Amino acid sequence: MKKKTNISDKTLKIIEQNKIKPVPKWEFVFKKWGLWLGFGLCLILLILGISVSWFGLADNIITPYFWLFIVFIFLTLSYLIFEKTKKAYRFTKWQVILFITIIGLIIGGILFKIGLGSNIDRNLESNLSFYRQVVPMKMAIWNNPESGYLSGEITNISDSNFEIRDFNGNFWIINGEDQLVRGRVQMVIGEEIKLIGNKVDDNTFKADEIRPWSGMGQNMMKEN
Repeated sequence: MKKKTNISDKTLKIIEQNKIKPVPKWEFVFKKWGLWLGFGLCLILLILGISVSWFGLADNIITPYFWLFIVFIFLTLSYLIFEKTKKAYRFTKWQVILFITIIGLIIGGILFKIGLGSNIDRNLESNLSFYRQVVPMKMAIWNNPESGYLSGEITNISDSNFEIRDFNGNFWIINGEDQLVRGRVQMVIGEEIKLIGNKVDDNTFKADEIRPWSGMGQNMMKEN
């Protein structure tokens, strides 16, 4: 009993000397939910990054290196944050990494299949002028009218249609109604644009969407 009393006295003395104060309960709760919120946010961003990466790898339209880097960053952050939670001791490091990766690949793949990856890419292109410098589209894709992609320089404009010369030197008559114009496209001779639509014949293309070519940079021009 005396020994226990001495230990208690010593503990109280240390607390008084170091002016140790009890941590309020709300601080524990805040930290707990803060960790899980951070983990959830990183996991969501990881899944979105995987969705756009699937878009780049599977559809072969964009160079996916930036998005693969994003995936690596948020996979790492997700793991590091989870390791700080009270549940972490139940799992090995590789179990956590494998679980996060599988969840990301499955959900990211589903989101890619329903078109979210391409939508994210298009929205970022429309709203961030520098995005195409970071994530360039492949030149060959935009010279593929059979697949609905065409690009080039406007050479002539009339009331009902306009004409472009693609980057292979071929001339195309562009028509279409209620075309969606994205970005800072100026419909003037000499403007370089890219189009999404359907090939009508060997020199006619129906455009559903018109986008500016500018902002892609010279590196884009060299992608194959």
